[in-house]
Amino acid sequence: MRPGDLGFPLKPVREGLAEVLVPAEEIRAPRKAPVFYNPVMTLNRDIAVLALRVFARQASRPVRACEPLCGCGIRGIRFALEVPGVTEIVMGDLNPNAVKLSQENARRNGVEKRVEVMLSDANVLMTSYSAPGGRFDYVDLDPFGSPAPFMDSAVRAIRSGGLLALTATDMAPLCGVHVRACMRKYGAVPVKVGYAKELAVRIMLGALARVAAAHDVGIRPLLAHATDHYARAYCLLVRGQGKANESVAKLGYVLHCPSCHEREVIPGLAAQLEAKCPVCGYPSRLMAGPLWVGELFDASFCHEVAEEAARVPWISRRAGRLLELVAGEAGGPPTYYALAKLCDALELSVPPVRELVGALRERGWWAARTHFDPQGVRTNAPANEVIRAIKELLGRRGLKKSP
Repeated sequence: MRPGDLGFPLKPVREGLAEVLVPAEEIRAPRKAPVFYNPVMTLNRDIAVLALRVFARQASRPVRACEPLCGCGIRGIRFALEVPGVTEIVMGDLNPNAVKLSQENARRNGVEKRVEVMLSDANVLMTSYSAPGGRFDYVDLDPFGSPAPFMDSAVRAIRSGGLLALTATDMAPLCGVHVRACMRKYGAVPVKVGYAKELAVRIMLGALARVAAAHDVGIRPLLAHATDHYARAYCLLVRGQGKANESVAKLGYVLHCPSCHEREVIPGLAAQLEAKCPVCGYPSRLMAGPLWVGELFDASFCHEVAEEAARVPWISRRAGRLLELVAGEAGGPPTYYALAKLCDALELSVPPVRELVGALRERGWWAARTHFDPQGVRTNAPANEVIRAIKELLGRRGLKKSP
């Protein structure tokens, strides 16, 4: 393909082991790009490669993958080049130029025999592979905006024991800026709190669990992260009414007290929610949900993906550092404390995160840093214990008020 064959200029880009052609002009409005390519999502794709490498190794079978919103095709081509065990990748896009460019990129990278690119609506493509025997082992949903319109088709297109990866870039609704949009797309109420990024992931997973349960499919999150402008999760899907019931049982609500900063996780879709804070008596707590209140991380899988990052030389160092943090917080309780916002509300200086983690552990609490916030601490300590530890640390340093 020559640079002008598609009617717009192209440039080569190298990412991982792939070298692909992408639109040469930087376009601020991605929807207006002649073919979609977002260099900011390199980290997303790096982690996807690592997660799929681990999943394929654990599956011990040839893996068929699908990327129904492929853009320039770089994600699927990287899977073909960088993930041993992936034998077939089906990609699709409604943009004819994207299909042509993805086909050319597959040819340029020598994977055209394993990569099929189709001109198709994403839901139509996945539905065409939803019959038993034709389903995929892995589906990667990375839309511009919400994955909600594609969840149903994706669940039906994945075999039992397969892996679904999904991205949400509409963080403003998920984090409580546009409440009605979140309710409309995800069927949940968001709240603007210091740990809103984690709630964004949990709201997305809650919506997925409800969609999957309608098909008698249960979900089990293996790895999740919220980075830059998006939320991302990797979930095993397992068919069976019992598995679906187990997933539904892990839906619930998070209640947050704006006065004492305590938060309460309440499982159950039909749970009774008390507005009054049981700790300080504040009459009106903030409510988020329904959302996923179960584990976000499978500790074994997260550690293996983090170790895989250290073994693969072309993966970015940022991906490795993020995965180390994720592995470190696996097994911790829901929600974390965003120290910058907490200390600002208390008119206190922010203590060093590592020192606070150490102080909480010395008091017998579980505590770790979190990838969601560089100044965040995940712990099972109640808010009053966290605040007491902060004040003691600041007292030792001779600091109390924020500058």
